[in-house]
Amino acid sequence: MSEGRYRAFLDTVLRTDPRPPLVSVYHAVRNIPYGSTGVRDPAEVIRKDLGSCSGKHLLLRDLLRMQGFDTEIITIFTYFNRGVPVHESFPEALRRLCLETDIPDYHHYVRIRRDGDWIKLDATWHDALVPYGFPVNADWQGEGDTTLAAEPLEEYPNVEDLIAYKKALIDAMSAEDRERRARFFRLITEWIAGL
Repeated sequence: MSEGRYRAFLDTVLRTDPRPPLVSVYHAVRNIPYGSTGVRDPAEVIRKDLGSCSGKHLLLRDLLRMQGFDTEIITIFTYFNRGVPVHESFPEALRRLCLETDIPDYHHYVRIRRDGDWIKLDATWHDALVPYGFPVNADWQGEGDTTLAAEPLEEYPNVEDLIAYKKALIDAMSAEDRERRARFFRLITEWIAGL
């Protein structure tokens, strides 16, 4: 963990957002623009102001832990395209991938323990995606689960070294699935960057 970068980010969030720390930290991380660049290091997510579900959720977990919250990251297997609302502005190749095939992926969300219960926090999508129908969770105020970016088909227990774990899971996919997954995330990242 890059303690200095984390501390500077956290201090800025807590100084500029009057909401309770759980809510302000969640929304600060959630509102980092989504981009699947293959970099999952949360310090790089801060530096680039861009991150995928892995990097953003690692960052969220670590920042909430710095605030004393009991958190962990849960990995799910899903067909990620099923949770993406197909928009008319999608390029044809992205539209076809969303509608004509399934994109296998290992998605993540943060669980936080509050009053003995686990709450699910998904910080994948940022506010710029609201007009396109994405479940951005912009209205979450600290109570109950957020909407996950993808439907869990299988859930895996928490692991601390999420970066190595995700790499191993993706490496175990077939070459065809890895290629289709990479193409999908490249296209959706390019589409989001062009908004």
